[in-house]
This record gives sequence, structure tokens and C-alpha cells, in this order.
Amino acid sequence: MNSKKYEKICFISVLLILSIFQVVPDLVIADDHKTNQRDYKRYENIKEKYDDDHHNRRQGKKDDEGNETTGQTAAWLLVAANLTIAFSILMKGASRFLPLDPQTKSSFKGLDKLQKKYLMRFHYVLNPVALVIAFFHFLLSSCRSSPLPEWGLIMVTAMVFLGLILKFKLSPKGMRKSVYRLHRTSASFLIMILLIVAGRLIID
Repeated sequence: MNSKKYEKICFISVLLILSIFQVVPDLVIADDHKTNQRDYKRYENIKEKYDDDHHNRRQGKKDDEGNETTGQTAAWLLVAANLTIAFSILMKGASRFLPLDPQTKSSFKGLDKLQKKYLMRFHYVLNPVALVIAFFHFLLSSCRSSPLPEWGLIMVTAMVFLGLILKFKLSPKGMRKSVYRLHRTSASFLIMILLIVAGRLIID
């Protein structure tokens, strides 16, 4: 083969190789650029969705704010006022459902009467005070995500008013037995406690 022809072929081959090396990286870079753009857009979409969700959670939390001072005061007053009721329910439940001997049941009954004698006065006084503070707590707080705080306040109001009706004998004689059962039943007390606790967890 002629040396000049061979040099010409080598030169053209080198140019082709250089061209290939020049074009291929550009194609790869362009493809990488497109891929990076897709990944970046995907990242931006995910980040935007996360920011929106985070904002909504913060907004919801902001909407569900409670006044700490009035809430804590009302809660502790309710605990102190109804401690005697909770203790009485426990004593009666133990006497009724546990396999106890008659002497132990009698002791429980006597203990229940004794604690009521000294603690029921706080029950009558502290519950109305707690209701007033709970009402102010409701006015100073906000909860748009659940109606449980409203139901809790309604239940506390109903129980306090029923207790006042029984204490001062404001109901007709024919209704006193029904009012007494409604106010003193364990189910009403437990429902009130559950509504209060659930409402506190949501609003605070």
C-alpha cells in the first residue's frame, strides 16, 4: 500500500475516532441533563408536596390551640372534685365482681361511706367552679378538627346541673329517681371522662 494513501486513511480514521469521542459524550451529557432535569422536577414535586403537607399540619395544629392555664386548672379541679366518685365506683365494682368474702365487702362498703362523708363536699363545690373555668377555656381555645371538646363541655355541664338539681332537690318528686340514676350511673361518669381526655389531647 502506498505510504501516502496509508497516511490519508490513518488521518481520516483519527478524525472519525475524535468525532465519535466528541459526539458520544455530548449525547451522554445531553441524556444525563434530561435525566437530571426529570429527577430535579420529581424532587421539586416531592418537596412541594411535602411542604404543603407540612404547612397543612402546622396550620391544623395552629387551628387546634388551647389555653394552657385555664385547661390545666379546669382539668385538675375536675380530678379533685370527682376523685371521690372514682373511688366509690372502684369500691362498688370490687365488691360486685371480685370473689370477696362478706367481711371484706362490708369493709369496702364502710370505707366508701366514710370517704363520701368527708370528700363529697368538695365534689359539690369544685365541680361548678371547674365548669366555669372549663367554659372560659373553651372560649379561649379553638379546635376545628374535632367536635369532642364541645361534647366534653356539654357532658360536664349536664352532669354538674344534674348534681345541683339533686343536691338542692329542684326536680319534681316523680323525676328525682330518674335524675338520680342518670347522674350517678357509672356509664355517664366514664363517658364524661373519656370526652374530656380526648378533647384535651386534641385541643392541646
